[in-house]
Amino acid sequence: MRFTIFAPWLGIALSLLLLCGCVARVAPPAPQTLAQPVDIYLLDHGRHASLLLPHEKGGVVRYSYGDWRWYVEGDQRFWTGAAAMLWPTKAGLGRGHFSHADLPHDIDLLAPEGLDEVYVLQAELQQVRLLQRQLDRHFARQAFFTPVYSATHGLDFVPYPRRYTAFHQSNLKVAQWLRVLNMQITGSPWLSNWEVEGDEAAFQR
Repeated sequence: MRFTIFAPWLGIALSLLLLCGCVARVAPPAPQTLAQPVDIYLLDHGRHASLLLPHEKGGVVRYSYGDWRWYVEGDQRFWTGAAAMLWPTKAGLGRGHFSHADLPHDIDLLAPEGLDEVYVLQAELQQVRLLQRQLDRHFARQAFFTPVYSATHGLDFVPYPRRYTAFHQSNLKVAQWLRVLNMQITGSPWLSNWEVEGDEAAFQR
């Protein structure tokens, strides 16, 4: 009986161990296939990632996803992190519009939690606009909810409809966004361990 109770969590733990050893390899679309190429930035913060896109009204906008208690409220106690890994928890979508950012020089100012690596990728403008509208729609739906500002991340957060789980966490979400931009992802981005095709992709800060 005791084994039956813990068997599902044992399966999850073993799956996570397998994922942890993997690298996420990102292959951007071939330059010749892009009618209107624009630069986007994959930000690796060490344990999580976020995405920086050009805003249609100028500047850039940063998006990030995470567990509400750990990521938004800053409650980073052990049992809070364990809860987020073991069962579905409330999730948040973060957004920050930086209208006067001078990239790439201001890149560190847009991520107060710190950066381990920055990757510059090119995507199709039309697909970038489509992704932005999809993400912004979550904020529009929360018209009666005051976004929660996180000074740690420099972003405003609203609740996200899909729960946070070990198999739907921040790095996997960023990989999903990259796929919308026609990026090919192989391996697992679970630990924010990224490799991008092309030496020019890594931005030297």
